[in-house]
Amino acid sequence: MQRNATWATAVSSVGGLGFVPVAPGTAASAIAVLAYALIGPLQHFAVLAPVTLVVFVLGGLSVGAVLRRDGGPKDPSHVVCDEVVGQWIALLSLSYAGRWELMLLAFPLFRLFDVWKPPPVSFFDRRPGPWNVMMDDVAAGIYANLASHLLLFLVLG
Repeated sequence: MQRNATWATAVSSVGGLGFVPVAPGTAASAIAVLAYALIGPLQHFAVLAPVTLVVFVLGGLSVGAVLRRDGGPKDPSHVVCDEVVGQWIALLSLSYAGRWELMLLAFPLFRLFDVWKPPPVSFFDRRPGPWNVMMDDVAAGIYANLASHLLLFLVLG
């Protein structure tokens, strides 16, 4: 059990990043953008989409183990794998992949929607369970993706 709990904590906290004392979700989102910027293949939709799906599944499984072990809040602050998934969804693009403008918009827009929690983000946020922990950030990521693409289209064409 301890080995599984250690694995689940490592995955759900993105290697311990979730334990930073100030704004761990923002830190995880920033690291997700940095990884996207520095790891070229992640900028391709055909790579980022399946990688995001794998992180979503591993994240949901690890969050489930953490919630079962801790019996704590429905979305502990050290669980930040969901922010990585949501941020990468915000960065998914066929039109503006790898562009600094996309990264510049997607980061604050994802954080905005993740904190603001418009429906359906709030729908998932109010419900317990590991998949709801993951899905509220998926929904925020979709909003950020759509808003980023709309703004980029209006500005850049």
